[in-house]
Amino acid sequence: MRKIFLNFVIFIFLFIPLISNAELNFGIASMISPDETYFLYKDFGNYIAKKLGIKINAIFRRNYADMNRLIETGQVDFASICTGALIYLNNKKYEIAAVPVVNGKSTYKSYIIVNKNYGINNIDELRGKVFAFTDRLSNSGYIYPTYLILKKEKVKPEQFFSRIYFTNSHDKSIYLVNEGVVDGAAVDSLVFEYVSHSQPEKVKNIKIVHESDEFLSPPFVVSTYLDKNIKQRLKRVLLNMHKNEEGAKILKKLKIDKFVEPDYKLLKKVLTMRKFLNTFNN
Repeated sequence: MRKIFLNFVIFIFLFIPLISNAELNFGIASMISPDETYFLYKDFGNYIAKKLGIKINAIFRRNYADMNRLIETGQVDFASICTGALIYLNNKKYEIAAVPVVNGKSTYKSYIIVNKNYGINNIDELRGKVFAFTDRLSNSGYIYPTYLILKKEKVKPEQFFSRIYFTNSHDKSIYLVNEGVVDGAAVDSLVFEYVSHSQPEKVKNIKIVHESDEFLSPPFVVSTYLDKNIKQRLKRVLLNMHKNEEGAKILKKLKIDKFVEPDYKLLKKVLTMRKFLNTFNN
């Protein structure tokens, strides 16, 4: 009887982790429109699920702050988020699993773009114009351009531009500039280059008038609530994905070379800008 009981206890302890991690929630903060995001990440999610042997549920959020809350409360197990959103996350609630390498670099820039038919050649000439940001937690789409305007023009964006829009996605900002709905916008260089190469007609009326320094590419993070063993397995899957034939094909579709460990020094620039913005707003 005692042997049966011990076997039962061992079974329970072995089985409980499988139950608790029977499904994982994969969070995607939409840097591009939801439909395009789903199309791009469907195969990616399926690949992770296959490698881990665990069902993956994709969770999309247009608002970066909403995704941060899901990560911090453990409702999302791992996520692809913006670098700007990362610095507003509680650092006890996440770990960086990996960052993507695109065109040989694990960095990206903020582009200030304008409609080339409007005769705008630099940032100064955007004064009094209509401008599009993406999200208040976006580094390339809000934090950096706001920092730039405060340092360069000594005024807040609300005082510099005649009107401001928040689009919630970089491809929508690109669309609005290309169509002449807004005069300019701040966008992620990775998204801009992706659109430029895949659908060049969508940038035919666009000119880049400013490029930022390099920042750490938008990372994949894991919740600290996630089982440690699952975290390590997930990290290995990401870092070795480019070595797998199926994984390499999926990465190619995403325009990603591979995933690598993060260079935390690249976050210092973003943290410095956030500190400056906080000081300016106080």
